[in-house]
Amino acid sequence: MSGPSRLEDIPFRETLADEPQVPALANIFASNDELRAAARLYWLRHTKAGVLNTVFHQLLSFCPSSFVSNFGEWLVPSARRSYRHKIFPKRIERNFKALTAGLWRTPEEQELGLDRWWINIGRTISEFIIVNRLWRESRIEVEGLKHLQTVQESGGVPIFVSMHLATWEALFVAIHTHLAGPSIGPFQPETNRFKNRIVHAIRKQRNQYLFPPGQKSAYRLRRLMATRQYSMTIFIDEVRDKQVHVPLFGRKPPSRGNVVVAAKIANICDGTLLPTYLTRTGPARFKLTILPAVPKTGEQQHYDIPETVLSLNKVFEPIVLDRIEEWYMLGELRLPGNFEKSPYAQALAARNQQGVA
Repeated sequence: MSGPSRLEDIPFRETLADEPQVPALANIFASNDELRAAARLYWLRHTKAGVLNTVFHQLLSFCPSSFVSNFGEWLVPSARRSYRHKIFPKRIERNFKALTAGLWRTPEEQELGLDRWWINIGRTISEFIIVNRLWRESRIEVEGLKHLQTVQESGGVPIFVSMHLATWEALFVAIHTHLAGPSIGPFQPETNRFKNRIVHAIRKQRNQYLFPPGQKSAYRLRRLMATRQYSMTIFIDEVRDKQVHVPLFGRKPPSRGNVVVAAKIANICDGTLLPTYLTRTGPARFKLTILPAVPKTGEQQHYDIPETVLSLNKVFEPIVLDRIEEWYMLGELRLPGNFEKSPYAQALAARNQQGVA
């Protein structure tokens, strides 16, 4: 491993996601379909959305936190209307129905559940604007702090493993600024360069180094964590190859991705995996739950990778299913075409029905 072993030796601008190559403005009118599509995406669609996001960010940053959260909910109906002909809303609806089959007494109840998913997403997007002030406004309560204290008292390095639930950026804030900072980790950029700039500025305000994908970032994280000076926060339900691989939902365990990275880095720095997640308790109000550490195995007390992947799935899959209305990655999950007829789906529906009865 090579490169800096201290955060202060890394320019913060290197945490900004790479931006796409700038297409020629004249390509907006190009006869080539690919050139025209790329130019219109960059200069028109992304610029329009980026300017609106930037304006809203600046205006709402001065508003009370509850108002900002409610503003996100108010925008949901118009957003759903504008997306109604897209593919991803249909995928969200299918995923929601497949993973909650048997849970509802009536179709109307199911539709209300799906509505709550959209409302949470609307709130989450708005709450990013005021995420850095949620802790100091006492809007994040913590449960299971004793599990973190056990790791810290033993001299261990906490590696917080989580899912994209509720306003997950608030988990970064709580851990980095108050519970176990400085905390570093990877992040998954947005497709819009303007959104990435906003998120980068928010993280710069709290001086948190989260690195974009790439080999350079991977080497950097390993080297930094090997110093045992930092904690790490990593979300294992990231999108890779256009798919969310964890939770498994009856599928084959992955052999790479963030879930594997978390275990490997824990072995490098003698770290301890702490499953952690955020849930919504109200407008701009959350509970952060820290669960018992994932146990190590063998005489050398390390994390066996395949076994750890299954252990983390065993922890998080029920949590996501119980809080499916707050799981952002529902829109990125691509279930197999025959999922509803699979033994896993049938067993899940049967369990859901028992819970309703």
